[in-house]
Amino acid sequence: MTTSSVWLDIFLLCHNRPEFAKASIQSILDQNTGGFRLTVSDNSSDERVARMVQENFPEVRIKRRSNLPSLVHFNTCIAEAQADYFCLFHDDDLMGKNYVNEMRLAKEQYPDAVAVGANAWVVNVEKNTRALSIRALGSHQVISSAKNLFRYYFGRYQTGIAPFPGYIYRTTVAGNARIPIDGGKYADVSWLLRLASLGFVIWLNKPLMDYHMHGGNDGMQESRRDRLTFLAFIKRNPFCVSATGLSDYRYFIYRKFIATNVDCITYPERNRRMRLFVRWQRVRRHLRILEIPAMLRKKMLKLLGK
Repeated sequence: MTTSSVWLDIFLLCHNRPEFAKASIQSILDQNTGGFRLTVSDNSSDERVARMVQENFPEVRIKRRSNLPSLVHFNTCIAEAQADYFCLFHDDDLMGKNYVNEMRLAKEQYPDAVAVGANAWVVNVEKNTRALSIRALGSHQVISSAKNLFRYYFGRYQTGIAPFPGYIYRTTVAGNARIPIDGGKYADVSWLLRLASLGFVIWLNKPLMDYHMHGGNDGMQESRRDRLTFLAFIKRNPFCVSATGLSDYRYFIYRKFIATNVDCITYPERNRRMRLFVRWQRVRRHLRILEIPAMLRKKMLKLLGK
């Protein structure tokens, strides 16, 4: 494959999981079309991943990092993207055989999209379950703004999101952006919101990958600080959220704080105010007429078994 025929840079971000990475690399190499360049970005603290790649995939390019903080690792790969589009895939996920081809068709249909996200089968390793990340009708969804994207994450009656590892990004736009390294576990959402403010985003409803959930998932270890950090981000950046969206997010995090009795003894007045907000917001959400179409769509999808 010549360099000129490469339209997609795939960075496989690895950290100390050689067996997971081996399966992920194989799933990428098994694509039913070309046009991509795979780089294993090994950010491990030991040499196991590097040895595995050398022994099993000697033809695959590997870049050895220096055990960087995870978000710095992401940004390092973004800075190295040279093709027209790039993908930041995770070492514990599997790429469907038609991922690259479907993404190529999508970017040709929507060349001005800043990013294209893929639906996925969410596989819970511990519970041995498998479910779609997005439940929707049609071939794709067009997300026209950052506020619209925010609604898909935290609004009421939503039907799922495209997992972060499944996106491809247009390098001329996203290649100049960086994930905020102080953004906590919601840093990826912060970055996507910034990109959605620069252009529209496409979500493909066809599942094109397996997204694995297990005890080792970095995203499974979310904290109160992460949620409050993201709250501070959206308050500083009103371009990405409406007043309704801000209330929805506060409702989302306050319910979690109350459920875990966060600070209910040390800060009883703060806890009381959170409970009052949640009660009032629960009533307001039921009165939103504009959410009726979303409610009906979700009920229809349930009736259709989606």
